[in-house]
Amino acid sequence: MSWRAVGYTIFVMTCFILKWSEPGIKTLMVLPLLGLSIITGSLLLWLVMAAYIRRKLIVLDSSMKKDFIGKPLLLSAKLTHARLFPATERYFYWYDYFMIGIPVGLRGRIGNLLSIDNPPTREQSWYQRCWFTIDPTYYLDRGSGDRGLEEKMHIFLRSMGEDPNEFPYAYLLSVPKFLGIQKSAVSYWYLYSSNRQLSAMIIEINNAFNEKRNVFSRITGDGLTVDNATNWSTTITASVKGSKTHETMPIQFSSSSPGSKNYKTTWDKVIFASPFVKVGGSMTTKSVDPMVSLSFQSIMTSNSPDGQVLVTSRLSSWGEPIDPVLASGWTIARFIARWTHAGAASTIRIVKEATRIRFRSKVLALLERPEVRPGSIPRNGTESEQALELPFRQYLSELASHTSFPVTIKYIPPKALHFDEIIFRSPSCTGSSAEPSVTIQPLSHRFYTSFPQHSTAESAFAEETKPSPTNADQSSCRLLVLNHTLLDRVLTTAGRTLDTKAAKVKSNRSVNWISAFLHILICALRQPSTETFMDRFVNHHLSSSMQQSYQTSTIHHLLACRLPIDSHAMVKLCYISARTMFVYTLCWAAFSTWLQKDLAALMWQYSITPGTSTAVYWGWDMVNNYIGKYGVNPFAWGNGL
Repeated sequence: MSWRAVGYTIFVMTCFILKWSEPGIKTLMVLPLLGLSIITGSLLLWLVMAAYIRRKLIVLDSSMKKDFIGKPLLLSAKLTHARLFPATERYFYWYDYFMIGIPVGLRGRIGNLLSIDNPPTREQSWYQRCWFTIDPTYYLDRGSGDRGLEEKMHIFLRSMGEDPNEFPYAYLLSVPKFLGIQKSAVSYWYLYSSNRQLSAMIIEINNAFNEKRNVFSRITGDGLTVDNATNWSTTITASVKGSKTHETMPIQFSSSSPGSKNYKTTWDKVIFASPFVKVGGSMTTKSVDPMVSLSFQSIMTSNSPDGQVLVTSRLSSWGEPIDPVLASGWTIARFIARWTHAGAASTIRIVKEATRIRFRSKVLALLERPEVRPGSIPRNGTESEQALELPFRQYLSELASHTSFPVTIKYIPPKALHFDEIIFRSPSCTGSSAEPSVTIQPLSHRFYTSFPQHSTAESAFAEETKPSPTNADQSSCRLLVLNHTLLDRVLTTAGRTLDTKAAKVKSNRSVNWISAFLHILICALRQPSTETFMDRFVNHHLSSSMQQSYQTSTIHHLLACRLPIDSHAMVKLCYISARTMFVYTLCWAAFSTWLQKDLAALMWQYSITPGTSTAVYWGWDMVNNYIGKYGVNPFAWGNGL
């Protein structure tokens, strides 16, 4: 049972206890204030624990490295955003920004204040929960289980053709997670060479649709001498987590060796980062080494394909950084109270400014979100999309197993579903690297719901790889296929064999009445109302439970397509409303027919009526099946999210 369900259960029980004790209306009105007071008091207690109690460095493992560039820091900042072109549509705004800096490779926590690179499988006890969290599953490729930031960085560098040993030191600047929520528009990885000089950067761009682009770029210094550069070094004695002998180890944090005052890099802009700027052109980033003066500044410029500067964003330190280990409790408490809200408040500010710009401007139009380009990470999939990924994967597996000639099918799913690529080989493969291969990479989770709607496999792959242009990106598409000619050959042989076999078996197979009803409903919702090759494949090759999951997920998607904004969240609300009406009918029938009169009268006396019983069920359904999945997502009502 989740913490949301536990909280809701306590709330309902409290309501019934108060009603049983027959309080007055004033007492009932105090209930929300009491709940708010409990929440506020809990947060204040947590703040005191984070700022004052046991605020020392605890590392996960005594075998980790002990020498780092930089140290954990709490950094307040300001972010300014300005449009320069066209001149008639210039605008400017700024808002508070809050970031945390950590040396990459350091894993542990600082009391109840900051959790650093702790794997999710080692979830801390409630009394060890930290106010801020740097969650390794959020960065670079999402998910990845127990992989820490340093391991994920090495994997990413190898994928870019770089040698991780060239960068033995790294420092990460990012917005932390608070209360399970993390909104970081940009995260910076500063990579240092063995001589402790800044030589490259990884920049993570996250847009409002939860899409991401990780950019590796080597940087160029301007050759200017850094003013008042100082070398510093700090050694802290850290405790080892879980050590029964109270084992400690020294951790050394030190500065870098600056080679330039400013560093510059340019990279292709291939992600939809702003609703007013098209995909394409380039981005220019100008930064300073944050380890020189324990402050940072980054200026990011968006340029059009012809080199025209469109938008500039400047992120810079505001005030002195706070050392979470050495600072006083009062300093930490004031910092938490002042800057914790900055992340959530910035989202409100961005929405406000975007709305103001949209209605003020006569030229700038809101651009339609395109699908991500190859190399970018799409948004998280809905339940329906994730459920339909497995049948597609099974289809590729069966394609390979039914192919008579040597072929390797390389399937690259979104990293949120599978961190590693999946390889399928035909039976005649010998394992040679020279064997022909085809690469299939869905660029959008939406692919998994649109692919099964095509009548044949050939048309499905052909249509999904075609561009679906938007006014933001003319090359937007849902699927990338490398070696399409080989794929066509596989589909012509193995694909048609699969479809023919499934059709023959279906005619001789007993059909479950639930499955038959769902199949009729799918055909009624689908336009045109015909059975597709994936319908036949699922009926033949997958178990009855997976078949039912495929059908219910398909129905969910087809219902969303009937809505004006294609929202899976609204379909979920319709399901909840239908279940609630059914529960009310049952409760009304039970109260009217089955309950003894005396018991029914007693229940009515304490407001246990069909209406209140149904309201309790509705709240339970909303907490378990909606809130947390869609409720905190401002884009849940559109774009299939």
